[in-house]
Amino acid sequence: MPMLMLKCKNCGEVFPGVYVAENAINDLPLKTNSTTPHVCSWGHKNNYFPDDYMDWSGPETF
Repeated sequence: MPMLMLKCKNCGEVFPGVYVAENAINDLPLKTNSTTPHVCSWGHKNNYFPDDYMDWSGPETF
């Protein structure tokens, strides 16, 4: 299950991630609201779009 993360566009602070089921990645634009900006702890306010999300789940190990 991928973990999608966002980084602040100004300082690089990482926002808490969201886990998304493999079959739901194509629905990401429906689940992310680009009209509501994220604000980091330094007060940087930016709008984020589906293309801004990164998969930080890393390689799976069992």
